Amino acid sequence: MNDPLQQKFPVNPGYLLPFARLLILGGIAFAAVGCATVEPGHRGLLFDRFAGLQHEVVQPGLHWTGFLGRIDDFDVTYTTHREEIQTTSQEGLQLTLRLAVIYRPVIAELYELDTEIGPMFYEEVIGPEFRSAARGVFAHHSYMELQKINEQIENEIEQDLRRRTGGKHVEITSITLEGVGYSPEIARAIQDKLVGEQDTARQKVILDNEALRRKLELEHQAERERIKAEAELREAQRRVEVAKAQADLAKVEADSAATIRVTKARAEAEETTLLAKARAEMKHSEALALTPLMVMQKAYEALAQLGQNGATVYLGDFSHVPAFLFPKVPAFSAAFDPGKGLTSPVEKPTRK
Repeated sequence: MNDPLQQKFPVNPGYLLPFARLLILGGIAFAAVGCATVEPGHRGLLFDRFAGLQHEVVQPGLHWTGFLGRIDDFDVTYTTHREEIQTTSQEGLQLTLRLAVIYRPVIAELYELDTEIGPMFYEEVIGPEFRSAARGVFAHHSYMELQKINEQIENEIEQDLRRRTGGKHVEITSITLEGVGYSPEIARAIQDKLVGEQDTARQKVILDNEALRRKLELEHQAERERIKAEAELREAQRRVEVAKAQADLAKVEADSAATIRVTKARAEAEETTLLAKARAEMKHSEALALTPLMVMQKAYEALAQLGQNGATVYLGDFSHVPAFLFPKVPAFSAAFDPGKGLTSPVEKPTRK
């Protein structure tokens, strides 16, 4: 109200609001024309109409491009692209393959990628090489192998595609086989094969079960026979041990009886020897104890017995008796032989 300019040049306040809006919209348009945004997961290269394409990689964010510049945007995240490829198997049969390739550009080589190929690098490089590599690999495999060694086939396609795209500033991560479409004749052949395999598998299961049953029966029979044989062997061993024990006992008894007999015989022999020795000692003692008086007494006892039998006994000096009166008996002849000088008919006992 006290502004000198306003006092000197009075302005209606209603005209200031449209003017301010015009200035704001003009500034926004100016900024929009000279700026570009790089989204997260993306990288860019600044292209200036006067300086050309810049080597420096532009990071995500809002960047000034000038009125005549732009930013070439590249998605550097892993991108999956699916292809449906018509090809033939090793047998020449038609196959429809659903394959997926995962790729992304090499960030450090975005300048070369943009200058040599451009942002449409999949359509220009990866796609054609991918389809060609898939057809080449599947042409060397049978359609029967697709479900058995699919991982090996995927690795072969991946290796061939990397070889084909080498130096093209892109990174191939993996190849996946998502589906296979067979021609009608292949589908029928596969169905017949699956049915045959199922029948074969059922027959195999039946045969395996029967073989297992027989095997178990044979094992059980063998086990029973083994147990029986072991029992018979143990019984035979027991009988052998019993017979051996009996033989040992009989041997011990025989040895004991023989020992007893030998001991008894030895004792009896010793006893006989001792008795004979005792008798000899007794006779010897008796012989040593026989005196002339005892001999005379025995002689008289003998004469007494002769007298009881009616015998004639002549007592006196026999040297004066004629020899013819006595029989020619050696005992009498010797008794009355003057040369021998025997004066008594009784002989002196001889010691043995």
